Amino acid sequence: MQRVRTVLIGVGVMGKKYAEMITKGEVPNMTLTAVVIRRPEQQEWGKQLVNVDGTHPIIYQSAEELFDNPDEYDAVLIVTPHKLHPEQAKRAFMLGKHVMCDKPAGAAIGEALDMARAAANADRIYAMMFHQRLYPKYQKIKQILENNELGKLCRIMLVNSRYFRTAHYHASGTWRSSWNGEGGGALINQGQHILDIWQWLFGMPEKLYADIPFGKYNSFKVDDEATIQMRYPDNLTAVFMLTTGEAIWEERLEIIGTKGKLLLEDDTLHIWRYSEDASQYIATHKVTSREELTFTEETVRFEKSAEPYPQMLENFADAVIKNDDSLLIAKGKDAVNPLMLTNAAYYSAWNSAAVTLPLSPDIYDTALEQHCQDELTSH
Repeated sequence: MQRVRTVLIGVGVMGKKYAEMITKGEVPNMTLTAVVIRRPEQQEWGKQLVNVDGTHPIIYQSAEELFDNPDEYDAVLIVTPHKLHPEQAKRAFMLGKHVMCDKPAGAAIGEALDMARAAANADRIYAMMFHQRLYPKYQKIKQILENNELGKLCRIMLVNSRYFRTAHYHASGTWRSSWNGEGGGALINQGQHILDIWQWLFGMPEKLYADIPFGKYNSFKVDDEATIQMRYPDNLTAVFMLTTGEAIWEERLEIIGTKGKLLLEDDTLHIWRYSEDASQYIATHKVTSREELTFTEETVRFEKSAEPYPQMLENFADAVIKNDDSLLIAKGKDAVNPLMLTNAAYYSAWNSAAVTLPLSPDIYDTALEQHCQDELTSH
C-alpha cells in the first residue's frame, strides 16, 4: 500500500495529537518520516515516536534543516503559530511538496491568497484542517439548505460561547492573543472553524459591520468578544456572535427561511417545516397573522463522537496519492473566506464603519501594521 511520507512542523498540543495519530496507524495511507522539534526538553517525546512499520521519524531541530532535506518526504503538515504558516507553506510548495495546514492560513487575507497561488503554481495538493465540516450536524444542515427545504433564507443568527479562555490560557504562548504574535484574538483563533462553517453553509455577505469591545475580559489589545452584523443579497440579514469570556456556554445557530426554520442547540437540531411558503402566505391570505399557517416539527439528536482529525488526514493523503484536489474536504484556498470575514470585522471595528466585501489585502495590511506598532509601544 502506498503511503504519503509526511513531516510535521509544530509540536504543540495539536501537533502532538496528529503525530500520535499517524504513528499509531490511525491514518493508513500516511507515515510520519520527520518531526521538527526545536526545544531540547521535547526531544525525548519525539524519540519515542514509532510508526507501525517500526521506523522512527527523523528529528530536525529547525524548519530550515527540514527544508534542507527534501528527499525525505512528500508532504508537510504545518501546526505552528499562525504567522509562521505562510512562509513555511510557500517554502514547501517551492520544494514540490504537498501541504496540509492547521487553521488559520495566516493572519491576513493577502497571506492566504499568496499560499493558494503558490500551491496552484507548484501544482501541489493544499488542504486545510477544517475538520468541523465532517460533523454530522453541519452536514445535515448543508443538505437541507442545498435541497432548498427552507426556501429563501431571510435571517441567520449564531451565538457561540463554548470556548471559555482564562488569562493562563492567553499567557500559555508568547504569540497568543496579540496583534504581533497571532494577528488578533478570538476571531482569528477559535473563530476560524466557526466562520468556515458559516461561509460553507451560507456563502459570503456583501457587507458587514462589527462591534468588538477589544480586551473586554482581558488586559490585551485584541478581541475576546465580537458581534458581526452581515447583509447578503436579497435582504438576507445575519448576526454572528462569538465570545470567550462567558462562564456558561451556549452554542446556537438559528436559520429562518420562507418554507421553514432550523434551530441547532449544541448537538440537537430542531426543524420546522411550514404548510406553505411564508412569503406567499403573507401576500395572499385574508387574515392578519399566522392563524392559517401550520407547521410540522422534527427533532434530530446527534451523538457525541471523537473529533474527525484522522479522517481529515486520510482525506489529504488520498488526494495526494491520486493527485486530485477535488477529493479534499477542505481545500487550502477555502481558508481565504474565514480570514476575509475576520479581517473585515477587525477593520470595521477599528473604523466604526461598515465594510463592503471583498476587503483589499493591502488596505488591511496597512491597518494591521499600525495596530502591531501601537501594541508594541503600549508595553
